[in-house]
Amino acid sequence: MRVYRALFVLGFLMMVAPYAVEARPEEAPDEPVRAEGSAPPRFDWGFQATVISQTAPSFRSPYAGPRSFSNEGSAAWSTTITTTLYTGLSLWKGAWLSVQPEFSGGGGPGGGQGIGAYVNQDAVKAGSSVKQRPYIARAFFHQDLLLEGGPAAGGTDSGSRDLDAFVADSNARFGRANGRRIEITAGKFSMADFFDSNEVAGDVHHRLMNWALVNDGAWDYSADARGYTWGVVVGVFRDPLALRVAVSAMPAVANGISFDTALADAHAENAELSWTFDADHKGEVRVLAWENHAKMGSYRESLSRAAGGVTAPAPDVTLSRRAGRTKRGVGLNLQRQFGEWGGFLRAGWSDGRNESFAYTEIDRTLSGGIAHGAGWLGRPDDTIVLAGIASALSSPHRDYLAAGGIGFQVGDGRLQYGYEQVLEANYNAQVTAGVSLGADFQRVWNPGYNRDRGPISVFGIRLHLHP
Repeated sequence: MRVYRALFVLGFLMMVAPYAVEARPEEAPDEPVRAEGSAPPRFDWGFQATVISQTAPSFRSPYAGPRSFSNEGSAAWSTTITTTLYTGLSLWKGAWLSVQPEFSGGGGPGGGQGIGAYVNQDAVKAGSSVKQRPYIARAFFHQDLLLEGGPAAGGTDSGSRDLDAFVADSNARFGRANGRRIEITAGKFSMADFFDSNEVAGDVHHRLMNWALVNDGAWDYSADARGYTWGVVVGVFRDPLALRVAVSAMPAVANGISFDTALADAHAENAELSWTFDADHKGEVRVLAWENHAKMGSYRESLSRAAGGVTAPAPDVTLSRRAGRTKRGVGLNLQRQFGEWGGFLRAGWSDGRNESFAYTEIDRTLSGGIAHGAGWLGRPDDTIVLAGIASALSSPHRDYLAAGGIGFQVGDGRLQYGYEQVLEANYNAQVTAGVSLGADFQRVWNPGYNRDRGPISVFGIRLHLHP
């Protein structure tokens, strides 16, 4: 604990240091200013820190299993802290390197499990399956290549991923951009940096907190237990269309921290086509297709082995793992701005034959929500978001849990199946340019797809610092 406290103090000092020195006059916190035609900075850096604290009052729980959401009561508060240092080094026009150390500590309510659409996305980085110590979250090379008909040489390329613009973005998201170009990124990163982004739903540091609302819950995207992977992403942009494809590494075991080096049998393939349907980028449609290859277990095979007496009475999907198995799915992601209103809709599907391996245990998902500024309260920089999600399992996955099987995220030891449903309301107050406070409420019906348990109410607060 002394190490964690020391790291917390260090992160806090890093957060407040910029306020103790004179601010750099040439740039603003969120939108660095650069003289027209000048070269990007050779080196730049930034950081963010986010603290999320949540509690869940007592709820109906006639029984519990190894992966149930723990009934801790309202006296118990669970807190996660995530601090990230963003660094970038310009190499030549359109090219730069970034290395991003990160620390995540603490844990989410209910033991960080028991709900497919879990209530705190940062808890995945600070889960009990990983040691809570600093690590390298991202380390990658990025190159922009302008295509014929793109911005003229020496002009303003609003589609380029400039180094200072990247460092200013505390979530390191590669968002929409104008122009005709090719982007190549290779190294360590999060797949969610590139695919399935949605500005209305936002991210855990600024808007919604539920990890199946800020991302497509049925997208079992390749990642270690902290949410990162190694790979290559190539994007081709010709407004209003964009196409991204990626090949990336898969963990050696479900929700594991190390990667499988047998890349022929263990890798992920992702492709996403997006269409921006107005000039101001107020509307966008994204269609995602993905396939994972890994040493996965089969739900049906594990049930057969248990029925035949090969294993204990309860099936164990880990005993049926075999190299070369696949899992595939598709996702649809829509967002639209209507003046001060924003709306989004997501749908996702995976075949669900083999075990959930990297993100969470959701095989079907439908979510949507609305966002609005708080100008009517005299706070134009604040945001209010209300969203809901319904999650479901494939038949083999459902039968496996009903027979007493345990996954890496859910498993009550038995199952009275029902759709898992979550409603989330979030208010994010921008206190200063680099400080925001969020209040969050989530209501979870049928946690872990089990009608015998819940509903669960989760209350949360968030402090986000991004000097």
